[in-house]
Amino acid sequence: MWAYRDLLPIAEPANVVSLGEGATPLVEAPRLAAQRGLGQLLLKNEMANPTGSFKDRQVAVGVSHARELGADTVAVVSSGNVACAASAYAARAGMRAVLLMHAHAAAGKIVQAAVYGGVAIQVDTPAASALFALCIEACEKWGWYHLSTAGIYNPFNVEGAKTIAYELYQQTGGDLPDWVVAPVGGGGLLGGVWRGFLDLERLGLIDRVPRLAGIQAAGCAPLKKAFDEGTAFLDTLEDPWPNPETVAGGIADDILFDGHTVLPAVRTTHGCALAVEDDEILAAQHTLAVTEGLLCEPTAAVAIAALPYLPGVGPGSRVCCLLTGSGIKDLGSLEGRVGAPRRVEASLEAIGEAVRNAGC
Repeated sequence: MWAYRDLLPIAEPANVVSLGEGATPLVEAPRLAAQRGLGQLLLKNEMANPTGSFKDRQVAVGVSHARELGADTVAVVSSGNVACAASAYAARAGMRAVLLMHAHAAAGKIVQAAVYGGVAIQVDTPAASALFALCIEACEKWGWYHLSTAGIYNPFNVEGAKTIAYELYQQTGGDLPDWVVAPVGGGGLLGGVWRGFLDLERLGLIDRVPRLAGIQAAGCAPLKKAFDEGTAFLDTLEDPWPNPETVAGGIADDILFDGHTVLPAVRTTHGCALAVEDDEILAAQHTLAVTEGLLCEPTAAVAIAALPYLPGVGPGSRVCCLLTGSGIKDLGSLEGRVGAPRRVEASLEAIGEAVRNAGC
């Protein structure tokens, strides 16, 4: 990722804190493309980042900026992935990490975040906005660096997402897809990718920005609501989503913390904002795994679940989905959906019968 350091807001190379994030694979998915009636489906595999999600890009920039400021403690609000990244990168930088994790945080992510040495605290509230207010107050009181990846609170932290656009440009040889589809919680990812494409446009490297689709869960869809109703960003902050409830806990943000970038990202590219049901999300997670061999978390699977609803796509369309986080981080979401292994005696006949019974 730091090959693009000149386009990132870190002044001195010596302050860069890195675990080798970025340069993630762009994987073609021909079987899934055929199922969905698409000409081409590309999957930007952000699961390949060091802690298993795209948040490593953002946190790497944030922790590097914290180092430039001489901070010794960082604090984040997180449903899981940001906490994991913050804890790992703080360890790399020799800093302390305070991780305020809300009620939607998956158990596996809490363990992962804690194992790097961060102080993991699960706060009993489903509202991300309330937890952000608490985190800001704590940072002001104790002098911590606020590392949460919401641009309205710290614009440095979302800059790393721009590098996804730069990589897509390089990996496609400049022939960008028609659509880029991404999960949306607070909006920093899709807003950052949009700003990355605008950088490329200003540099004269591209003459069009792909249409951008922001996907949410039906149980927490403030972007879709704002997009459908034509609501201005500042007005969305006064209208939080009541009682977020979804299996896609990573995007269960009750307000659009980065609505100032994600709303124009969707609107100016003639994109769309969609919401999918939990059963569609879980089905998409399974379909991706069995057709293309990629296990993403439910939050990432919303992008796959939304493919049938993209407007105007067909056999000639080229679509790229951002797979934002690994399913290995949230194996609890698969509970009850994957059968126990078949137990048989040690004979070829028993093994053959088990395979036939499985329909393989």
